[in-house]
Amino acid sequence: MFPVINLGPLSIPAPAFILIIGYMAGSFLLDKKAASFSMDSETIDRVLWIGTISALIGGRLSFIASSPAAFKGDILSVLSLNPALLDPSGGLVIGITAVIVVITRQKIDYWMFLDSLTPFLGALIPAYFLSRFASGNGYGFATNLPWGIYLWGAIRHPVQLYLTFTALIPLAIILVYTPIKNLLPGSTFFLFSAATSSYLIFFSAFQVPGSNTTNGIRIDQILYWVILFVTLFLYNFRIKTTPDMVHHEIK
Repeated sequence: MFPVINLGPLSIPAPAFILIIGYMAGSFLLDKKAASFSMDSETIDRVLWIGTISALIGGRLSFIASSPAAFKGDILSVLSLNPALLDPSGGLVIGITAVIVVITRQKIDYWMFLDSLTPFLGALIPAYFLSRFASGNGYGFATNLPWGIYLWGAIRHPVQLYLTFTALIPLAIILVYTPIKNLLPGSTFFLFSAATSSYLIFFSAFQVPGSNTTNGIRIDQILYWVILFVTLFLYNFRIKTTPDMVHHEIK
């Protein structure tokens, strides 16, 4: 859609630029809201940076392991800033593992950490969807609706924009939300996760599945349903196994 942003003599890849802005906005909101979740902003920032750097390094190492031929004859390209040379899945696994190790060693409460992370995710996720709109990825089915956009030879559902604007709703709630006294730690993250997986289930129905199908089954929708069910199950399990929190009055 608009893969490059021209700023004077500079040509900046729009998807990467949007993600960077989303990351910076998320970091800012994380710092502002950390105290609301009884967390130290410097501690959360440190953990977030460790996770981010680990994910980037892990993503590159995972890509090298799976596609060594891409660097044959040009070993210095291992240090390239090209995001296409990253394995998102491998990077995510390594980044999450690094975060778990750090918060375990520093004895940070897992649930409070997840709650404090929601402002960051609330800003980064809509930025991610908007970056896909900029790149033209994740496009929708053809439509006759007046708000359709012309892309890849047809008027299509702007699914990326549907997701972007919907993702702003949880973000807006987080911005005005002050954790209720005595509310079970982890509730903010669980509710955010349930809301995100729910709208992904709905809007993915308008999205061309591409390679995300096996024997006609949409793998992405199955994944979103699994995330939703696991989120609700864990939240319910946490409530039932924390009886001293269940009957607290919400003030």
